[in-house]
Amino acid sequence: MTHIKEVLQRTPPPILYHYTTQQGLLGIIGNKDIWATHTQYLNDIREYRHALDLVTEELSTRSLAATDDATIKYLTAMKKLISLNLESINVCVCSFSENGDVLSQWRAYGGAASGFAIGFAGSALREISGEYGWLVPVLYDEDQQRQLVRTLMDDVFEEIREEDSHPEAHRSFTDDLVTAATGNLLPYLHRYAPILKHKSFAEEREWRIVTRPMMYTNDRFTFRKGGSMLIPYFRLSLQNQKMLGIREVVIGPTPHPYQSACSINGLLLKNQIELTSYTPKVGVTVRCSEIPYRNW
Repeated sequence: MTHIKEVLQRTPPPILYHYTTQQGLLGIIGNKDIWATHTQYLNDIREYRHALDLVTEELSTRSLAATDDATIKYLTAMKKLISLNLESINVCVCSFSENGDVLSQWRAYGGAASGFAIGFAGSALREISGEYGWLVPVLYDEDQQRQLVRTLMDDVFEEIREEDSHPEAHRSFTDDLVTAATGNLLPYLHRYAPILKHKSFAEEREWRIVTRPMMYTNDRFTFRKGGSMLIPYFRLSLQNQKMLGIREVVIGPTPHPYQSACSINGLLLKNQIELTSYTPKVGVTVRCSEIPYRNW
């Protein structure tokens, strides 16, 4: 049985790669942080819709089997909540891949010119995420996703019944975000929806840092220019990690691989990030993509 607690505790691989543009690489190294985008402003909003569909399916299944009035009341309220598609909670995500040289990733995130895949130590990302949220693998298998949704719903109902038996107890989320009939369903959905993706994306082998709900007033919560609107995001700090947690930089397909490698080496050295060519055991490795793809 796939349970969210087990998923949250999975050990990340030694290196996880963040695909980005030239501007993105300069920003990460220069500002010593990496951006996590608000879930409602990701490139593909269908990601969130996919999780909603799974929860709606589970609610319908439980409704057919429900017999007692209290359960029916809870399920009816939850269905109504899901149909509203509320976007009131600021949860942000930052994406990584187990593979540092994937054609679809270069096309999606490399930009018009050569992009980069920054390889971060999985242990460093786990430490970074621990301050703000969780580092979690994305689930693509539909059976696992449905199992997780079922166990998640079991947890929600258990919390509701526990709350009903102790009405004087405080809920773990503020009353303006949840009601007695829906429990923590909405906050949980915003938290865990980002790790449920359609199986067609399985090639990405993605992990994500998923933040806890953030207030707009948080010093690290800010906005950037988007194609059609301002995009809210959260700045995850890398400052406490040796060499910003970077272990490798993969240069995307480019007509000038040698010159690009030289400039990356220079950028890293300027920012006091050691290279394996100088310190093999602890330095950062710079290598070029092996994919024969032209975007120039």
